[in-house]
Amino acid sequence: MHKDWAPGVVAVEKQKKIVWIVSDGTGRTALQVIKAAFYQFTGLDVDYRIVDNVTTKEQIFDLMESVKQKSGMLVYTIVSKSNRRLLNRLAVENHILAVDLFGPLISILQKFLEQVPVEVPGLSYKMNRDYFRMVEAVDFTIKHDDGMNVESANRADIVIVGPSRVGKTPLAVYLGYMGWKVANIPVIQGHSLPGLLDHVPFKVFCLVIEPGLLQKRRIDRIQKLGDPEIAGYTDAKSISDEIEFCRVLADDGKKWPLIDMSYRTVEDVAKDIIQLVSI
Repeated sequence: MHKDWAPGVVAVEKQKKIVWIVSDGTGRTALQVIKAAFYQFTGLDVDYRIVDNVTTKEQIFDLMESVKQKSGMLVYTIVSKSNRRLLNRLAVENHILAVDLFGPLISILQKFLEQVPVEVPGLSYKMNRDYFRMVEAVDFTIKHDDGMNVESANRADIVIVGPSRVGKTPLAVYLGYMGWKVANIPVIQGHSLPGLLDHVPFKVFCLVIEPGLLQKRRIDRIQKLGDPEIAGYTDAKSISDEIEFCRVLADDGKKWPLIDMSYRTVEDVAKDIIQLVSI
């Protein structure tokens, strides 16, 4: 009969190893690094304890009291040099094994780049958050281009309206890459605009342009992409009427900010819109 123990032998339960992961941000960077390292060892039972947003000396002293009581090792990602030094000093004084993941790397980068680090916690998390916000904004903007999915356009941060080829799409996409959700809706004389625009006038911006420039853009469009078969699409009088219709609509009717795109870059116009929508 097989036995898992023998007379006179006392089974000793393996003690769980505690790893304190300390960060002035989320702690996810340190957790990923330490887990990758632990994959090199087998049969481990590890208790990862994340202590995040540690930015003050008082928090570090409180942390060390907990570590002294419950043992374990420290792994930390802290960008503040003074806080790293304090944590390391307390670890040495209390005979606690500690690993500084950021300090040596930041010191080498400082020499290599010949720059002083800004020592601002959580920048990588903020950059990731900004990146995903940008992706979401661009996706929304593309799905709401040229009047598409107008039923959900009220979720936009900015709504751009104006005649065909005035420059709505390039401007919308540029704003999308800056993290703004944008819907762009064409203004066509004789066609009613979506009623939801009346509920969000503070988000709506009407684009106009010199008639001659708009005519040139439309002629170029026909040469490259074909005739959209819209009555008066390149006719000078019809284009002038469209622009005037937009001006009257914005100035006297809807009270939308009117933005002239003539001879202006997308970046310049986007800056103005952001300033207005942020008021």
